[in-house]
Amino acid sequence: MQKKNVLFINGIPDNKTVELNTMRKNGTFIWDSAGSANISPFLQNELFRRHVITFDTNPEQDIELNNIHAVFNEISDPDTHRITLGKAENFHKSIAGKVPFYNTATNIMKTTRDNIYQLLQDIDKLHVPKTVRIQPRSSSDIYDAIEKENFDFPIIFRQAGDHGGISTLRIDNNSEQFYAFPLDGRDYYLTQFVDYANKDGIYTKYRLIIVDGEVFIRHAIFSNEWAIHGDSRKSIKNHKRFEDDILKSFDRKIKPKIRSAINEIYNKMGLDYFGIDCHIDEQFNIVVFEINSSMNVISDDSDNTRLQKIKIKFIKNALVKMIGTHI
Repeated sequence: MQKKNVLFINGIPDNKTVELNTMRKNGTFIWDSAGSANISPFLQNELFRRHVITFDTNPEQDIELNNIHAVFNEISDPDTHRITLGKAENFHKSIAGKVPFYNTATNIMKTTRDNIYQLLQDIDKLHVPKTVRIQPRSSSDIYDAIEKENFDFPIIFRQAGDHGGISTLRIDNNSEQFYAFPLDGRDYYLTQFVDYANKDGIYTKYRLIIVDGEVFIRHAIFSNEWAIHGDSRKSIKNHKRFEDDILKSFDRKIKPKIRSAINEIYNKMGLDYFGIDCHIDEQFNIVVFEINSSMNVISDDSDNTRLQKIKIKFIKNALVKMIGTHI
């Protein structure tokens, strides 16, 4: 059977800045695609060929659509890629109904942190902490917003568009002066802090991945600290055993209990593929940290455990199946 052709769209950020990763001998280079779902490099398969186009920030751009059977928009951050998401939205409108189009820009634009808070209220057993967007020019602007929005300390403060804790600060009282932050009117988020530690003081963050409405677990990380990232695994003795226990039991013990909430999230988001970073407590209540399509999910990492690699393979197969089924 002849392979079909799938076009994957990436985009340059609004500030027109990318991070150079590798320079090849022939003069071409590889750049890191922040603000991207970053799945196309890893979807080798027998059903379709992958073609990639990068949208720039110019108003006009020629796009070859000859013999393309589906389109997947990988541009995933509405805080940093508004221009190229606008181009992707116009492109979708121009071909609507002709070929399947995954992760439309219209729905990606819904995934700002403040909009996720507004969008996902009133879902049983789901808590999305209050989040507002502000444009402070001084410390007093931040504290005025905290008072106006009726936040309680502690509060999480972060720059819009940053991920991985790069610009994240927990405000515990009104003495913080924010010296490390450029308060020049750019967008920041305030989020109500939720203490999600268990009775032993351990914090657990789950990364769930939704593909075509189906939920998969990517990993679970334990830490002594509330701000959890990949390196947090080093802080807990026997972390691998604890994580493996969750990965093994997720489909049987956890997935059925959160199915209803995940279905409602999926229906409201309107996305074909996205991730949820969250905490799930013993009563299967979900506390959402973030929801978007920018998460590191299926990249090859030598540090991945055997079980993590199995879970990643499930996600890859689900993506290939979703795309391949409709072309």
